Amino acid sequence: MDDGFLFVLNTGRVRDHWHTMMRTGKSPRLSRHTPEPYGELHPQDADKLGVCQGDLIRVASRWGEAIVRARVSHDQLGGSVFVPMHWNGQFASHGLVDAVVNPAVDPVSGQPEFKHTPVRVTLYRPAWYGFALSRREVDTRALAFHVRMIGSEFVRYELAGERAPEAWQAWAQALLAASVQHEWLDYFDAAAGRYRAACLKDGRLEACFFAAPAPVAAEREWLASLFLHKELAISDRAHLLAGRPPRGQEETGPTICACFGVGEKSIVGAIRTQKLSTIAEISACLKAGTNCGSCVPELKMLLGQCDVRKIA
Repeated sequence: MDDGFLFVLNTGRVRDHWHTMMRTGKSPRLSRHTPEPYGELHPQDADKLGVCQGDLIRVASRWGEAIVRARVSHDQLGGSVFVPMHWNGQFASHGLVDAVVNPAVDPVSGQPEFKHTPVRVTLYRPAWYGFALSRREVDTRALAFHVRMIGSEFVRYELAGERAPEAWQAWAQALLAASVQHEWLDYFDAAAGRYRAACLKDGRLEACFFAAPAPVAAEREWLASLFLHKELAISDRAHLLAGRPPRGQEETGPTICACFGVGEKSIVGAIRTQKLSTIAEISACLKAGTNCGSCVPELKMLLGQCDVRKIA
């Protein structure tokens, strides 16, 4: 599997995220919709590569390479991989797909050849995957892989390293620049290689960090919402290192509709409980897809995944 397979790279088609990315990356609402660079693969191609949803993949050509998050979708053509072109070195260490694209350009328009670049796709296997939220900027330049996103009251980071730290606590405290005046909570499962930590000041969440040998499954939207509180509730504090909300608190999941802040879990829940079968029914129920329409392809994908015919 390490040798990968040859694909055709496509960065030029107009997709849902054309409308939701901004060059400055300073819109928290839009960043929630598309938080990091990704490479979209057909399920059969993903199976051949041993790639699962959320893995990191390396997309390489004779000109360069990018490391992006894997998305598996039946909407993607087999034998090709789609990588959006909206990230730069300011927000992603390896998300610049321009480094991969054939530099040949049209002599008149200057348009690059961004639809038919041959690439080799392989599964990227770091020693650890990480996720962090912090009220202050974090210096991630020494890490093998990092993506930075601006949120409300925090900055979000997706991370990966090719060598695990010898002492996770000291390393995480240095990364987050935790002060001795802060309260430090952490948990380390040596057998599983999982480490989790949180930094609080006067009861307010200042930063949190999660690391594991596989992509971190923490509930990012819920953790992000904790930064809006001046002081954590006892129940939230108790579940902080678990990375998921207390029972009874609804977790909406990753944002699908940026216009109305509708999360994936809310949409899937509505599809299943109300037996929704069309985009129009989802829109009538949740308003998702009724404004800019950029989330419609993802709504379609969620409908296909739920397969409402089996629910009925």
